[in-house]
Amino acid sequence: MRTFGIYCLIGVFAVAGAACGGAKEEAKPAEQAAQQATPQAGDPAKEMAQGMEQFANAMQQIQKGPNGEALEPVDFKALQAILPDVPGWEKEKPQGESMTAPVKFSQAETAYTKGEARIEVKIVDTTSSQMLTLPYQMFLMANYSKQTDSGYEKATKIAGHPAWEKWDGESKHAELGMLVGQRFLVTLDGNGTDVKTVQEVVGKMDLGKLAGLK
Repeated sequence: MRTFGIYCLIGVFAVAGAACGGAKEEAKPAEQAAQQATPQAGDPAKEMAQGMEQFANAMQQIQKGPNGEALEPVDFKALQAILPDVPGWEKEKPQGESMTAPVKFSQAETAYTKGEARIEVKIVDTTSSQMLTLPYQMFLMANYSKQTDSGYEKATKIAGHPAWEKWDGESKHAELGMLVGQRFLVTLDGNGTDVKTVQEVVGKMDLGKLAGLK
């Protein structure tokens, strides 16, 4: 479940680096003119402010809905309400959080345990951000599949939503994920269990209600 946060950080730092780099390139002509007019060095604070402004503009551009509209993440409590009770499994207290900068998103998560088996579930409102969904696009590609000695990966559909499925028989690790309503990323990570059991947890979730959240 930590994978999502790691990818997000990589994306944020990549965009930040590009924005700051662009600020430095644009600042060069101004610095040269300033050096010609005065022997004083450029203003680092001003350069930093320019970089941050470009970074903010870049973030606004990549976090827009399908029609170019600006979206705000839903309350994480609304996402927590989607996390179901599953008969025969002990459900941990759901956790949630929201963030508005530098990346807008909200998320809710919980875990279900039964003996040695554990299934972690997370729902993330990406507000249609390409940054947050890009790491998963490979798994959502039509006809994507991969076979190994111990398991497989493949693109699929769950209740009509683009999804992916992974299974490793040696470690008894199952993973399912889907993109609901082009903005809600749902991931399930099961250890000590199988794909069918994880699918049953998905079946308890009201994906229609999730897709309708605004």
